[in-house]
Amino acid sequence: MNNHKRKSYSLAFKIQAVERYLENEKNLKATATELDVHPATMKHWIQKGVDGLKEQLVNPESSRDAEIQRLKQELGRLTEENEILKKAVRMFAAQS
Repeated sequence: MNNHKRKSYSLAFKIQAVERYLENEKNLKATATELDVHPATMKHWIQKGVDGLKEQLVNPESSRDAEIQRLKQELGRLTEENEILKKAVRMFAAQS
């Protein structure tokens, strides 16, 4: 079993990390190593961009609302899939 604990970074740290990457014109791996961040994590932050991260920092409510909306959609999809599976189980049970 993997006992690796996921690191959590503040929005301010993410913004500073991306700005540092952009200002120093270093490659991704070097900047990530300097900051002790996994390169894939750093790449995600860069793709999101400084403006996107700052928007989250300034307006956390809209970010939270978007996440709630995404989760509601996923819940609806999973509920529908669950109902389909229940019907399939009943159908197969009836055939036995």
